[in-house]
Amino acid sequence: MKLKYTYLTGIVAAAMFTACSSDTDSVAPNGDTGMMAVNVTKETPETTRANTQVYDFPVIVKDAEGNVVKSYERADAVPSTVLMAVGNYVVESHTPGEIQKRMTTPYYFGSADMEIKKDLTTNVDVICKMLNSSIQMQYDADFLKLFTAWTITLDDGTETALAFTNNDGNTPEAVYWYFENTPEVLTLQFKGTTKAGAVISATRTLQKDEVALKEYPDADKKFVGGDVLVINFSPVESTSGNVTEIHINANVSFDESETTIPVDVTVASLTPGTDEPGTGDDPTPGGDDLIKLTIPAPVTLSAAESATADPSTGDVTMVAQNGLKSVIVKVQSSSDEMMEQLAAVADEYPGVDLVNGCEVVGNQNLVAFLGGLGKEITVPAEGDTNYTFPVGQFYLFLGILPGEHNFLMTVTDMQGNKKTGTVKVTITE
Repeated sequence: MKLKYTYLTGIVAAAMFTACSSDTDSVAPNGDTGMMAVNVTKETPETTRANTQVYDFPVIVKDAEGNVVKSYERADAVPSTVLMAVGNYVVESHTPGEIQKRMTTPYYFGSADMEIKKDLTTNVDVICKMLNSSIQMQYDADFLKLFTAWTITLDDGTETALAFTNNDGNTPEAVYWYFENTPEVLTLQFKGTTKAGAVISATRTLQKDEVALKEYPDADKKFVGGDVLVINFSPVESTSGNVTEIHINANVSFDESETTIPVDVTVASLTPGTDEPGTGDDPTPGGDDLIKLTIPAPVTLSAAESATADPSTGDVTMVAQNGLKSVIVKVQSSSDEMMEQLAAVADEYPGVDLVNGCEVVGNQNLVAFLGGLGKEITVPAEGDTNYTFPVGQFYLFLGILPGEHNFLMTVTDMQGNKKTGTVKVTITE
C-alpha cells in the first residue's frame, strides 16, 4: 500500500495589507501592527481525485506566552486578513472537537509559527496531519472457520489497551487510535476459543522492521500519528484437526513513506493450551482462570427505547478467586457531546471520571451519581470475589445523545492479575 497525500484547501487568504476585509479585534491600543493571512489545509491518504475544501476546522492564534489572542470556531469564519499587534505567534487548527484515545474517524492537527512585522502582511500556512493512527484486524478464512470467540488486545504502554472481540464482526472496521506516548513496541495478546472448546492464547510484541527502516531512514521507528497498521491472524491446524498455534503478521504504512514495510512480530510467549476441549468461557486475555469476566453481546437501542430497556442486557459479571482489587470503567463514545457530558459528571461527583477511568471498588459517589438518575447500583468492596457491573443502568443517560458508546472494563485481583473487556452500546436516533 502506498500512501500519498493531497492538500485539501480550506481558506485562500489575500496577501495584501490593504485588503478591504479585516478583523480589527486584535489591534493593540498603542504600538505597531501588521496583518495576518491564514491558509489551512489537511493532508490525507489519497482515496479520490476530487479535492474537498475544509471549512469546519477551528483556528486558534496564541501569543509567545501561549495565551489565546484570537479564536475562530470555523476556518471559513476567519477574515481574509486580520490586524495583529507586532510579535511572535503560533497558529493552530484541528478536527472539530477533542481527540479521544479511540475514534472511528481520523483526527487532524497542525500548527505554524508566525511573526507579525510592522505594516506588513504575514502569510501563514497551517498544514494539519493525522494525529491518530489507523489499526485494523484481519482474519483469514481458516481463522473464521475454526474459532467461535476471541479477544485481542493491543497495549501501547498506556493505561488503556485497544480491544477487539468476535462481537466486532468478522471484518471489523479500522479503529483510529491515538499513540500519545509514541511507543517503539506494542504488546499484542490473543485468546480464542475453538469450535472444539480448546482455548488458544498468545502474547506477541510488535515493532517496525529494523531492516526496512534502514532503507527508509526518514521513517520513524516509533508508532506515531499517520501510521496505518494492519494485523493478520491465521491459525495453524494439526492433522488431527486441532489448532496448535496462531500466526500473527503485520505491516505498517507510515506518514510520508513511499511503501509498506513489515512489522516484526516477536514471540514473547506462546501458550497454545492443552488442545483439549474446555469450557470455552470468556476468551478474554489476562488473569488466566483466576478472573472470569463475562461480557454481554453488543446492545443497540433507539433513543426512545433507552428509557425502558431491560438493564440486565448490559450486565458484566466478574469472579475473582483472589478477590477484587480494582474495577476500572472507562467510556469512549463517538459523540463528542456525550464525552463532554461525562467529563462534567466528574466535576460534580469526584472520582466518577468515566472519561479517563472510574474506579468502581468502594466508589460511593458512583452510587450517588446513578441514584440522581433514578437508577440503583451497588459497588464492591476490596476483596470481594463476585460482582456484577450494570452497564444497563446507563442506558437512560446514553439515550440523551445517540452514538456508539463503549464501556472498557479492566478488572484486577489482589495478586495483580488483570482481565479486560469492552461492552458496546449503540443508541440510534
